[in-house]
Amino acid sequence: MISIDARAGLVVLLGLALAGCDDGTGPGDDPVYLPLTIGNAWTYAPEDARFGEPFTWRVTDRSADTVTVDRPPAGSHPGPVRLLDRRRAVDLLTDGDAVPFYRFDGGASWVHRDPWECDDGATYVAVPEPDPVTTPAGTFRDCLRIERRTSATCTDAGTMYEWWAPGVGLVRWEELNFYAGGPLAFRLVAYDVD
Repeated sequence: MISIDARAGLVVLLGLALAGCDDGTGPGDDPVYLPLTIGNAWTYAPEDARFGEPFTWRVTDRSADTVTVDRPPAGSHPGPVRLLDRRRAVDLLTDGDAVPFYRFDGGASWVHRDPWECDDGATYVAVPEPDPVTTPAGTFRDCLRIERRTSATCTDAGTMYEWWAPGVGLVRWEELNFYAGGPLAFRLVAYDVD
């Protein structure tokens, strides 16, 4: 028979052993919100199926901290993109230049650069999401919500909110969409992440 003190100790040890399992980190590490290991893949679909088919993004190459993510071309978006992985930040590589793309520190704000959407120099900010985010791929906790805070010229287009789960990546986003006549949501429907 195990005493109450021994059971409490086992619960604490089990809790410590499991800490970090859901966010892809080890003890004491900061969570990784975009795990860029070769082979990692994310499949997304619009919440309203009238606005498109599911599509997949996949990490296809990595050389040191430069990563290639293959994604299907859509509209002005090219196929593969190259990213500079800085663990808590990701920069977009265009014509040899690295421009700020994402920052994953709660409270961080930056000028998001996106040459395929309306690259208007909008300020984005990352804030902790207090509520779980549910998608067809699961329910995710401890997410960061990235919000578009300002826009110089594109107030009627582009991403408004994104939710990133630790150890998983982007799990949901909402954007203003001309064809949808307002906000259009995309959700993670499947993922394979190491």
